[in-house]
Amino acid sequence: MTHRGVGLVTAIAVLWVFARSFGIPELQMAAVGCLVLVAGAVLWAVVLPTRLTAERSVIPGTIWFAHEATVRITLRNAGRFATPALSIHDTAPGSLITNASARLSSLAPGSRTTISYTIHGGQRGRFELGPLTIRATDPFGLVRRTRTIDSVGTVTVYPPVWNLPAGLPLGGATTTGTDGRRRAVTSGDDFADIREYVRGDDLRSVHWPSTAHRGKLMVRRAESARSPGAVVLLDRRTDRHRGHGASSSFEIAVAAAASAGHHLATRGRSVILLDGPVARPPKALPWEAWLEQLAETGTDAVDLPGLLRQIGDGLAGDGTLVAVVTVPDPTELRALVRAGRGFSTRAAVIIDAHGHTSRGRDPEVQDVVTSLRAAGWRATTLVRGDRLDERWRELVTSGRTARAGASPGRGGR
Repeated sequence: MTHRGVGLVTAIAVLWVFARSFGIPELQMAAVGCLVLVAGAVLWAVVLPTRLTAERSVIPGTIWFAHEATVRITLRNAGRFATPALSIHDTAPGSLITNASARLSSLAPGSRTTISYTIHGGQRGRFELGPLTIRATDPFGLVRRTRTIDSVGTVTVYPPVWNLPAGLPLGGATTTGTDGRRRAVTSGDDFADIREYVRGDDLRSVHWPSTAHRGKLMVRRAESARSPGAVVLLDRRTDRHRGHGASSSFEIAVAAAASAGHHLATRGRSVILLDGPVARPPKALPWEAWLEQLAETGTDAVDLPGLLRQIGDGLAGDGTLVAVVTVPDPTELRALVRAGRGFSTRAAVIIDAHGHTSRGRDPEVQDVVTSLRAAGWRATTLVRGDRLDERWRELVTSGRTARAGASPGRGGR
């Protein structure tokens, strides 16, 4: 029953009571006439021919954040009679569309029609579209019949990906010269073939000049023909992130990890995404695969120190490490520094989760950045309202500043 139908049934009851109470036959006849009208509307809804089938397509099925996709639904009248006018409503998340409804005129037997609407990728995730709801109302608007067609589809929205500026040194590659000899390739200003000693390294690979200069064991990485690798570490611990919705600290962390990974992949690096301890050495995947993973990921009780130990043991290889983490405590900071020793380029994006609450910025975040830079890392912070491309520029310049401060020592050597 529609609101109009409920109102008419109420009026029938009132008319009948008044007709019986005051002996007015005209009111009784009006009540009977209205009752026949309601009965006819109900019968119309029962025998209503709405044998429809639906086929759905989403083009494209995966979209970038803030981009659009088109949903097309083809309806076919599988019955032997024409359908009445119908109201079509699709089930879709409110973050993708504000209105997924359409009106459909009568559809002849065997005929097809296509309706379409646009969805906007305003929130990362993997979303299910459907089922389809079809409503038909009798000509007097008294009774509405609703049918559901199990036509479903999915659309994946990538997390936001910022266009990051170039300039971050990416070491770890080797190449072959014209004379057939292996040569180390450097990216930016950093040498790609020298790194800090990690327990288990062959002592015969110690690079003594660098060791004497830096005051700690440095080793020359064994040359390899494989593509240089990169590791993106994402901190998704539930108890460390603050805020809700698209502006939460976790959403900013996911966007930072996605942007860094995509930036590295487009520069020819084989990217490994790590967001929790793994049982076996991870493999680099195409950027589409880990962007889809980031589209669906959420916070969890992750053992980040355990993951850092695995990275420090060389589980994820070497090359470039980009860590997107919340402000670490002293123990976690030491573990992070140790984890980066096997990488020629180490960069940290520190997510200040406190900036997403009323408590303001975390007073310890700057001390963490200073400590990481002193340990040879490039580090910056990211709080609510910051632009990641500007902070990425700070990562690039922070390494140059550190080298400039150390240049007199190199000249004296």
